[in-house]
Amino acid sequence: MRAQATAKLFLVGTLVAVCNASIDNFLPQRYQLGTQPSITTKPLQTGQSITVDFDNNPVVTLDYGHEVAGFPYFQISDLSNPVQIEVKYTEQFDGLNHVWADGPYYFANGLSNSFRVETFNITETGKFESYFVQGGQRWQTITILSKGHITLTEVGFVPTIDHVDLDNLPSTFTCSHPTYNEIWKLGANAAAAACFDARSQPSTWEVTEEGAYIRGQKPGPGVSGMDWTDYTMTFSSKIVRGGTGWSISQAVSGTGLLLLLVSNLPDETTFVNTNKTLTPANSIVVASGYGLVNQTTLDSQLVGKFPVSVDIKEGEWYKISTTLLSGSQLSIDIDGNSVLNISLADYGVSALSAGGWGFGPYQDQIALFKDVTVHASNGTLLYKNDMKSPSILSEYGVRQNTKALCMDGAKRDRLVWLGDFFHTSKILTSSTSRWDYVQGTLNYLLDTQLPNGLVNIAPSMGYNTSSMKEVLYLYSGLYDYQILGVLSFTGFFLRSGDSTWARGVWPSIQKQILWLLGEIDSNTQLVGFGGFLGDANGTAISAALVQALNEAAIVADALDDAKSTQKYRDTAAKLSKAINEHLWNDDLGVYVRSTSSNTSYGVADIAFAISSGVASEERAASSLARVADLKLVPGYKDLSTTNSSSADISPNTNGFLLAAAMEANETTIAKYLLDNLWTAMTVDKYSSGASWEYVAQDLSPGLSLFTSLSHPWGGAPTYILTEHVAGIRAVTPGHKTWIIEPAISGFDLDWAAASVKSQYGQLSVKWELGSKVLKVNVTAPRGTSGKLSLPSDLQIKAIKVNGHKVTSGHNVPLQSGSSIVTIQLD
Repeated sequence: MRAQATAKLFLVGTLVAVCNASIDNFLPQRYQLGTQPSITTKPLQTGQSITVDFDNNPVVTLDYGHEVAGFPYFQISDLSNPVQIEVKYTEQFDGLNHVWADGPYYFANGLSNSFRVETFNITETGKFESYFVQGGQRWQTITILSKGHITLTEVGFVPTIDHVDLDNLPSTFTCSHPTYNEIWKLGANAAAAACFDARSQPSTWEVTEEGAYIRGQKPGPGVSGMDWTDYTMTFSSKIVRGGTGWSISQAVSGTGLLLLLVSNLPDETTFVNTNKTLTPANSIVVASGYGLVNQTTLDSQLVGKFPVSVDIKEGEWYKISTTLLSGSQLSIDIDGNSVLNISLADYGVSALSAGGWGFGPYQDQIALFKDVTVHASNGTLLYKNDMKSPSILSEYGVRQNTKALCMDGAKRDRLVWLGDFFHTSKILTSSTSRWDYVQGTLNYLLDTQLPNGLVNIAPSMGYNTSSMKEVLYLYSGLYDYQILGVLSFTGFFLRSGDSTWARGVWPSIQKQILWLLGEIDSNTQLVGFGGFLGDANGTAISAALVQALNEAAIVADALDDAKSTQKYRDTAAKLSKAINEHLWNDDLGVYVRSTSSNTSYGVADIAFAISSGVASEERAASSLARVADLKLVPGYKDLSTTNSSSADISPNTNGFLLAAAMEANETTIAKYLLDNLWTAMTVDKYSSGASWEYVAQDLSPGLSLFTSLSHPWGGAPTYILTEHVAGIRAVTPGHKTWIIEPAISGFDLDWAAASVKSQYGQLSVKWELGSKVLKVNVTAPRGTSGKLSLPSDLQIKAIKVNGHKVTSGHNVPLQSGSSIVTIQLD
């Protein structure tokens, strides 16, 4: 019933009457009543009612136990009289103690609520649902703001993501170390929360006969005018509640000039918690940057709050014209009358560059918009739109998602970051086995490909792909994300073996690789650009390309593209040789940052030199020995030159290191990371049940409340525990041939087990280590074969396969079906 809301329900706020809740909804597991948020909670029984009372217990704290996402809903069985409630959402508990909770998030619209606090006017009993998706949270409070009480018989979230049972997934891992089992679930839960089906994230706008009906959210931007300056944008707006909002000179990055026109705030529609200091009645509020308030890394500047001489009434149309000249001279007219004329430079705002416009009121505000025009400074009409056609949804980036997609994070940034998908794609194949999420995301990214081969590095999901190629282009800056994108594709193909799908996207991947090959410096034979991983002519990016080329050669071979197979292998070999010639520092015994920074080094340099195969066994061991120089309390800092006292630890880059350490059999580093960096994410004080974006040295979230606590890029152990501790890895695409290489030492484990879904069926292993015997049970699908690879230093007395003695040494050939391997140890 959400999409069929009536005008009466609009006045309730963003609550909409809904049908009965499904048993698959996310429900809180624990609660606590009181006068303030409480981290100490008690179990909430099924069917138990909660009464929130203004005089006695005005606050109820709800703990969902782990990251959840969806439309908040409330089943109200009793209320004493119409009351207002304030609802907060946050991933970490401390957000409940902040006025903005752990938001707002003004980096991108994300087809979700930009705010983590919303207010509702409850006038009747029944079941009601918020209009907006809340992208990710563990904690919630409901605070009654006005005298009276309400009784809740159910509260929760209508899911917009899979409601997964982490103990019963298609691909699994368990072992004798309980914390490692929880660590494995971190990435699985993060990917489950950040990925969703096509058409599961509705538009945040409604198109009506009157115009666009827009509730408080991050504005636009629209695809028109992104390179325009010195224009006048005019529109008509009718405030439904609180105010109306818009932006101009808004760049693709999300920064620009944000403007609000606040109504006269009549008592009958104004919430009691309305911030009249920040948004005073009958005023224009001006801010530059991302929004009105700072949120850690989203810097914003409140330019000022300017009274207007007009009494701004709700329910009436106003024609608003905004002009920005020379990036600084701002003027606003209402119904032809000047109400503001200022120089932004006088308020310390640097001149704004080119940018478009968007629409979105502030928190808890609602307004209608229609009849938008844009004129050049010479009066030429540049743009016209009555805002009454569904086409405006894709134009302003708020169209429902059309493909199954994976975001970088559940609550933020909610963008399809190309480089972040490196870990996500592998997590999915090792947990939920939602191959359609991997394919949908890669298809969406490749749909943005330019003729030169570049792929958009962070497309939003609400625009047409043509807009992201022609206007909203984010292709430069992090060129190494192109490499990580290729590795997401090759890694998925190796694990899935889906050659039908791969063949369809292979020409686009080849174009992407061709662009990358054109960026190899003809003098150094190294990659000539810098990026997220490292510097130009540096180890990390050049080695990552070696890995991408070698893996692409496997794909090419599987697709019978012999020419590309040879080309990629030859180029990888030349690039590998150049890395060893130019970037190995024999005095330091490590691969350095770049040819121009030949005494510094970092986690990504060492990790990719090993995982790509560039490093010899001797150089890999030497480089890993230098990792000790990067060691901090929770993990390893990114660079040797990073200030140790202020460094946050990246589970993303440490995930690269974890994989490299396991490939080099350096379990000391791997165990340290599991026991410290990833164990920190399981501590209940901060835990969301999912992997984090950053970790601080005191083991708290690394970017304060801004930190995404459901970020798949921090979930590498989910696939690494499966592939390197239980030991299941594909040798040829789709696990047609496989290897079982268990890590029976280094982690103090008695046993480990894992199962992965392959295109041939389920492949599983369980190994158990006794005092003088190692037992390995392998079940492999028909049509596959592999081997059990045992540590070279393992002292073996005898080996039996299904009761029959074999003399195959440390590599035991195995066929499909069930194999019980018993290894007697000296």
